[in-house]
Amino acid sequence: MTSDPQSDSATLLHNSGFAGTTLNSRYVIDRELKRGGFGVVYLARDLQLHGRRVVVKVLLEESHQSNYVVQKFRQEIEALSRIDHPGVVGIVDAGELKDGKPFIVMQYVDGATLRSIMSPEGIDFAKAADIIRQIGRALTAAHEKGIFHRDLKPENVMLQDLGHGEEQVKVIDFGIAKIKDSTIAPSTAANVTAGTVSYMAPEQLSGLTITAATDVYSFAEIAYEMLTGRKPFNPETGYDLLGLQQAGVPIRARALRPAVSVEAESTIFKALSFEPTQRHASARAFGDELARALDDTSVTSESVPRATAIPQPTQLASEVTPLVQSPSAAAYKTVAQSFPFVPPGSGPSEPAVLNRGPRRKLVLFLVGTLLLLVPLGGWFLYHKLKVKAPNPVVITSAAAERNLSYWLTVQKMRDGRPYQDQFDSSGQEIFENGWKFAVNIESPQAGYLYLLNEGLGAERVVTFNLLFPAPSVNAGASFVPANQAIKTGNMVFDDNQGTEKFWLVWAAKPVPELEAVRGVVNEREKGALGDSYQEKAVRDFLNAHYSSSKSGLKIEKVNRRTSVKTNGDVIVNLIELEHH
Repeated sequence: MTSDPQSDSATLLHNSGFAGTTLNSRYVIDRELKRGGFGVVYLARDLQLHGRRVVVKVLLEESHQSNYVVQKFRQEIEALSRIDHPGVVGIVDAGELKDGKPFIVMQYVDGATLRSIMSPEGIDFAKAADIIRQIGRALTAAHEKGIFHRDLKPENVMLQDLGHGEEQVKVIDFGIAKIKDSTIAPSTAANVTAGTVSYMAPEQLSGLTITAATDVYSFAEIAYEMLTGRKPFNPETGYDLLGLQQAGVPIRARALRPAVSVEAESTIFKALSFEPTQRHASARAFGDELARALDDTSVTSESVPRATAIPQPTQLASEVTPLVQSPSAAAYKTVAQSFPFVPPGSGPSEPAVLNRGPRRKLVLFLVGTLLLLVPLGGWFLYHKLKVKAPNPVVITSAAAERNLSYWLTVQKMRDGRPYQDQFDSSGQEIFENGWKFAVNIESPQAGYLYLLNEGLGAERVVTFNLLFPAPSVNAGASFVPANQAIKTGNMVFDDNQGTEKFWLVWAAKPVPELEAVRGVVNEREKGALGDSYQEKAVRDFLNAHYSSSKSGLKIEKVNRRTSVKTNGDVIVNLIELEHH
């Protein structure tokens, strides 16, 4: 199954024959380096500069149809043109292809990404200090020009090999940067969040004002991961990420790597403050302060044994999540207030000197234990008496019967053109490849609606694509009022013959696992769940509910409509469509 080529085309901009093409009689394309949701990046040679290697970034055909994407692409050109700093990838040229698609020519960075050198044991302190110091100065150079990156992560930091053991940091990919006083787009859309979820600051997750402090928070998350080998937060589904950020980092850096100094840990925790105003004044101030702390400990770091890092994948979010529908400021405050505030690093401090004799050690041990138990006891009582955390796996209730009906609107196609009139279908027919269809859903009750397509990815691993909620339908909301009919965008049966599987979820309350992935329905990711943690949470939710409620589902087909009913507050139904 693919989306409608006219609205969500998967057609590629260029085929393999694009290699050898010359742009503007100057840039000879050698090969493709990377293809993303918005564009494709090529390695090329600059004929005017003796064949020097450069990178050419061009929009994909379907991205060129989106005014938003074209605007952000042109803003990336504007951002790179403003910044002149060795720590930011340089822009060489910009222009347009004959068909009007813009392109950027950038400096080629001969090196590796920061992600590629990160390990579960953490990076050597001296090396980490050098990288962190450079990142801080590059970011501040951008901030001083009114450019806020918004997607800072290890994948967007390159390490250029200068030889003789020296490396130059290059911050790359300003594709979704926020630009103050932009000449391309004077304002930024409200209530729209852009970035990679696992590296977002609290205000970024909530669609609030983006400032330099937002990048500082992401920078601090990267620094914590560089030193400890894991991210500071590890939510099961992402639904409770704001709450975790409010509560503070659950595992101190020194618990994972004892050689990390108290000063370095405190510096990171300050930059991870929930409130932007409590963070460092600039990325440079944070980077320099942390680098100094690491320089002071790098000489003796190997004498302190390292703790075993908790196993964790190094990538929670797939590349980027632009256009995530954000909660309101009120919702932001509600989530934050539901968790007791524990300022990062506010736990019992560690004594600077430990060799004070047996009695001294015993006193310190007893005092430390008491200080630890008191807040833990208060935390337990608070949550026991006042907080009821949502169950992230199964929603069950003795609620009244829930029901909804669905049907397909089908358009036959011949040679890429509509053939005959559209017709409604219950989904029992065998459909032909190339036919278009949309799913219609309606219920006499209000509730929260989700629709996913299940497919097989590489090595026949089950994958999911979220089709609803979608920004273009129902204003991007999952909540659907009673008796409001919802119609998805057109989809197309592709050439992969067989059975298309769709999961329909209709719930009385928001489903945390599905709310957490709403942001993937955008022009770049096209609904694909790329985050392994989130995908597992969605798969577990669907399997648990479907297996437990399948026998209780009442399914009737009347007048080309399928009616589904169940006792409880959630319906999980599998729709299977055959095509050849």
